[in-house]
Amino acid sequence: MPQDIVIVSGGRLGNVDFFRRKLNQTGHFLMICCDGGARHLAGAGLVPDVLIGDMDSLLPEQRELYEQQGAQLIRYPTGKDFTDTALALDYALGLRPERIQIWGALGGRIDHALANLFLLIRGKEAGVAVCLLDEYGETFVPLHDAVFENAEGCLVSLLALSSRVEGVSLEGFAYPLEEGTFELSESRGVSNIIVSRRARIHVRSGHLLVVRYWQKNVFPEAD
Repeated sequence: MPQDIVIVSGGRLGNVDFFRRKLNQTGHFLMICCDGGARHLAGAGLVPDVLIGDMDSLLPEQRELYEQQGAQLIRYPTGKDFTDTALALDYALGLRPERIQIWGALGGRIDHALANLFLLIRGKEAGVAVCLLDEYGETFVPLHDAVFENAEGCLVSLLALSSRVEGVSLEGFAYPLEEGTFELSESRGVSNIIVSRRARIHVRSGHLLVVRYWQKNVFPEAD
């Protein structure tokens, strides 16, 4: 079974060169494309291992080309109950990988973006590290501790995805914390900054959303 799986969804992918560089750093991986996400792969010159969804956003000639190139097609009816990204994640979790990257999951429709954020909880409950990525940063719900190396100056925001997140401790941040509690709808965890070569987040219970930006003062609204 693959240790790493890359899922490409149909939202905003962003910088294709950054996407390719991150994939090159991943090593060997299985790639799953969600229906309309195929347009991203065409622009990057990549072929998916698995193509999944209702195929309502994919041109028939594109689908046929990917199949000819060896992609496995998993097709669902248009009236399905779940998004293509959710179906892709369930398929990926069934392969029992160690890590899953999801690209193209943010931007565009806010309902899809929120649904994709909640998928992070499904990954945590399955014991698999799942992360949403783009050229601005990474978003994840840590399984245990989250550690950042050599990321001084990077901004990190923390938000509760469950009613309460308890036992939150922060080391190496401008605003440290010891055994703190975050509640749903609370914003006090937004915009902390890493100030040490090694920073750590520990969570005792609950689902904590971690948003880490790659570069100091480089955010989506800067475009």
